[in-house]
Formats: sequence, structure tokens, C-alpha cells
Amino acid sequence: MNQNATKWLLVVVALLVGLAGGYWYGNTKGVAQGVEQGVEQGVAKEKAAQLASKKAAEQEAVKAINPFEQTTTNPFEKSPANPFENLDLNPFK
Repeated sequence: MNQNATKWLLVVVALLVGLAGGYWYGNTKGVAQGVEQGVEQGVAKEKAAQLASKKAAEQEAVKAINPFEQTTTNPFEKSPANPFENLDLNPFK
């Protein structure tokens, strides 16, 4: 073999070793931890969504139960007479 072919063979072997090492390192550090963290983040998002929907359902139930939210419960709403219209209760006049 000549000198030039030996150099190219060493470069190719070094690249293959580097690719294999990078794949192994990336797989053990990045993917394995990323999957666990991704699952934890997904569970946290799901719990937050469940909590938000629970709070929204509770607030909707409170609005349905509260009689003062509805405008039809005021008995004096359509009354034409104002009972306090002609009263003069100021003692300092």
C-alpha cells in the first residue's frame, strides 16, 4: 500500500469510530434522559389540564347554583314606583 491510501484508511476508520462513539454517547445521555423527562413533562401537562378543567367545572357549577347571578331573581327590577323618591330624611336641612 502506498502512503496516501494508508492515510485515507486511517481517516475513514477514525470517522467510523467517532460516529459510533457519538451515537453511543448521544443515545445514553440524550435519548434516555430525554424520554424520561418528556414523559414527566407530559404527565405534568396532563395533570395541569385536568386541574384546569376541574376548576372550570367548579366555577360553572357555582354560577349555576348562585341565585344572584340570574337577573330574573330581583323582584323590584320591573317595578315602576320608587319607594324612596319623595322622602326627605335629612335632619340638617
